[in-house]
Amino acid sequence: MSQLDISSNVEEIKAIVEEFRVDYNRDHFIRDKEFLNSWDFFDEKTRNIFIEFLERSCTAEFSGFLLYKEISRNLKKQNPLLAEGFSFMSRDEARHAGFLNKAMSDFNVSLDLGFLTKTRKYTFFAPKFIFYATYLSEKNWLLEIYYYLPSFRKKSKLSCVSYF
Repeated sequence: MSQLDISSNVEEIKAIVEEFRVDYNRDHFIRDKEFLNSWDFFDEKTRNIFIEFLERSCTAEFSGFLLYKEISRNLKKQNPLLAEGFSFMSRDEARHAGFLNKAMSDFNVSLDLGFLTKTRKYTFFAPKFIFYATYLSEKNWLLEIYYYLPSFRKKSKLSCVSYF
């Protein structure tokens, strides 16, 4: 990614990074009064399925945080604009993971995200897979970069943290 030529799309990428900077979602993941409710109405099967959903979602969001943070760090010197965009994406993924982890505490469950950081193993994926997964998850600017830079598709591989 450090070799990525974004010159033909730099204005669009600057606009996207500016939206991240403004941080429209800053207050989106706030626990409101609905979270004061009891979750005891779930039967055991539903409760277990919901907890598994929260655990998987939290792990996926935390994986995204680690991935985007690593990409941001690796791009900082070569492509500061993309590095900043990935840094903002990392911030947002960390928020999502924290929100989900806090939601799990309502069920007396939590994930040790520090443990996940220390015991991760790396799986390497071609950028198209990372961009597509990100698009499905976030529907954001990565797919546009991939789409507009076809020469990048064949050359590069990125690492993605995998816990599964």
